[in-house]
Amino acid sequence: MSKKSKTSDKSRIAEENSPVENDPKSGKSKSAKKSPKTVVDIKKSEEYTELQDKYLRLAAEFENFKKRSAREFSRIIESAGNSLILEFLQVVDDMDRAMNHPQNDLANFQQGTEMIYSKFGEILQKQGLREIKAVGEVFDPNFHEAVMQLEVEDKDDGIIIEEVQKGYFLNSKVLRPSKVVVAKRKAEDSNDSPETQSD
Repeated sequence: MSKKSKTSDKSRIAEENSPVENDPKSGKSKSAKKSPKTVVDIKKSEEYTELQDKYLRLAAEFENFKKRSAREFSRIIESAGNSLILEFLQVVDDMDRAMNHPQNDLANFQQGTEMIYSKFGEILQKQGLREIKAVGEVFDPNFHEAVMQLEVEDKDDGIIIEEVQKGYFLNSKVLRPSKVVVAKRKAEDSNDSPETQSD
């Protein structure tokens, strides 16, 4: 064996038997020699500064957008409320005139009251209010509330025969269900059937 090969073998064995330290945190062994690591502080980089500026601008713009939207929504609600109240004031004016008018003419007073009621209904319809059909309809728990069942002979089970309180839709949603009386078909009494008479 040559001297050169003996020297390389010795250096390989020396590397394998190099001193080993224990890491106090992990408890794992590590070699005494470590390769140097380069630490870069990204906060000092130009790209980081640029991204941070963009983030802060977007956050400020979004906060301004939220405040602006809230103000606009409040204005819309206030405006809608004002216009509705103005329409109701027309009904109040009509009622004032009717109350101050001499009431010895009952026919004219009744006609004026009907006109006020009609105008009031038109205002509510413009806001999306509609009556729920009840009398003659089949009972539907989505739209009707049964307050009573009444036995009748000329109606099928589940038919509404009386409306105690009107129900209403507001646009497509049930604002208040109708309170109704529902028919229950009267059972035929077997004692009332004609009997055959024997001679």
